[in-house]
Amino acid sequence: MLLVLFPRWKQAILFGLHCLHRRSRFLRNYTLLMLLLTAVFSSSGFAAVYDLGGMYTYHYHDGRYADWGDFARHGARIAIQEINESGILGEDRLRMTDENTIDYHCWPENAALMAETLMKKGILVLTGADCSGPAVEIAKVGAKYEIPVISNGANASMLSSAEAFPYFVRVVTPSEQYEGYLMDMAAHFGVKEIAFFHTTDAWGLGARNVIHKNAKERDVNIAQEYGYPRDTAYKEIKTYMEKVKQAGIKHIVNTSPTPDTVTMFRALHELGMNVPGYSFYAAEMISADEAPEAVLGSLGYFAPMARLVPSPKLSQFTNALEKRLGKPVDPSSKAFFYGALSYDHILAVGYAIRDVKDAGENVTSRNMMKYLRKMDFDGATGHVSLVPGTNDRAEMPVQIFNSHGYKTDSKIVEFVSVGSVDPVTGQLTVDEAAIVWPGNVTTAPKQ
Repeated sequence: MLLVLFPRWKQAILFGLHCLHRRSRFLRNYTLLMLLLTAVFSSSGFAAVYDLGGMYTYHYHDGRYADWGDFARHGARIAIQEINESGILGEDRLRMTDENTIDYHCWPENAALMAETLMKKGILVLTGADCSGPAVEIAKVGAKYEIPVISNGANASMLSSAEAFPYFVRVVTPSEQYEGYLMDMAAHFGVKEIAFFHTTDAWGLGARNVIHKNAKERDVNIAQEYGYPRDTAYKEIKTYMEKVKQAGIKHIVNTSPTPDTVTMFRALHELGMNVPGYSFYAAEMISADEAPEAVLGSLGYFAPMARLVPSPKLSQFTNALEKRLGKPVDPSSKAFFYGALSYDHILAVGYAIRDVKDAGENVTSRNMMKYLRKMDFDGATGHVSLVPGTNDRAEMPVQIFNSHGYKTDSKIVEFVSVGSVDPVTGQLTVDEAAIVWPGNVTTAPKQ
C-alpha cells in the first residue's frame, strides 16, 4: 500500500486552501491561490510510504523458538531503518508494520492463505518466505496478485524457474549449490556408501535429486534411503536409524528442515552412534541453543552455509544487530547468517524502489518485480545479483561448517569453518586439520 503524507507546513497550506475555498470571495485572488498550489506541489513533492508484508519464522510448528527466523526479522528491521535514514528514497519511507508481519512457523499449511491475507492489504512486496516448501505456495499467490515475493532463504531447486514463478526472487543460490557440496565433502574423504534421510516436502524432494545426481557422479552407493513427511515422529526416525546401524553403514547424509535434522541427531545420540568411524552430513545447521542430546548426537557433522567475506557493510550490519539485541552475536551461527541474508533482501527492495523512481516510473508491484530482477549491489553477504533468466542469486560464496559440540564453559554450539567453495570454479578446499569427527576425534574414519 502506498500512503501519501504531508509535512506539517504543507498541511497548514492545505488548510489555508480549504478556508479560501469556503470563502469564495478570496478565490478572486487567483495569484495567491496559484502560489499556494505551487508551494504544496513543489519539487519536494509528496512523502510516500511503501508497505511491505513479512512472513518470518520466530517459532517452529511445534512451538520451539527459532533463533534464525527471529534474527531474520531483526535483520529486515535494521535494513528498513537504514534505508529510511540514508535518503536514497528522498522523503519516501519503507514500512513493515507488526500487523503486516506473520510468524508462519516455516510450515506449508495455510502459508498461501496467510500470504493472500497480506496481499489483499495492498502491500508493495512480500518479504521473508525463508522456507522452501511454504515459499512455493507463497510464490504462487504472488503470481496470482502480481505482487513480488523476495526470499532470504528458500533454496529449493524448483524455485529457480522465472517462468514457473514469475513473481519470485531470492538472495540465495539453489540447493544444488549447497547439498551438492555435502557429497563433495564425503567424496573428499573417500566415502563410497551412505544412508540417506530426507523429507518429502518440495525442498526435501529437490534435495533428493541433488544428492542422487552427485552420488552417481562420484560413484557413491546409497545403500539405504528413507523419505518421510516433515515433523515425522521421533520413534519412526529412530526405527530407521536402527536399521542403518544394524547394516553397518557408517556415513549418513540428511537433507531435511532443522526440526527434522534435530530429530535425527537425537536418534544418533540415543543409539550410541556418535563414535569414531562414523561421519555425518546435513543440509541444515542446527541452532546454537539446541537440546543437549541433539548437540551431542551432531558432534562432528558437516553443514554448508553462505561464506561471509569481511567488508564495511558486514561490519555495519554486525554492529547494528548487536546494538538492536543488546548483546554480542556469534558470526558463525546459523542465526547470524539468516539475519545478514534478510538484511540484504530488504536492501534489494529499497534499491529497486530507488531505481524505479530514478527511471521516472511509478512505484507499483509490477514495476518492482521488473527492477528486483535487476538487483546489483554489495550487501552484508557480499555482492548480490541474479543469474539472468532465473530467480537465483549468482555466484554466492559457500563454506562448510563442522560442529565442535559445546563451546568451552558454555551451552552454545560451536561451528568452525573447515572448507570453502570457489564461487566461480566450484572447487572445494578443505582444512582437514581443523575438523572434529564423531566421537570427538581428529582422525578421519578409515574407508
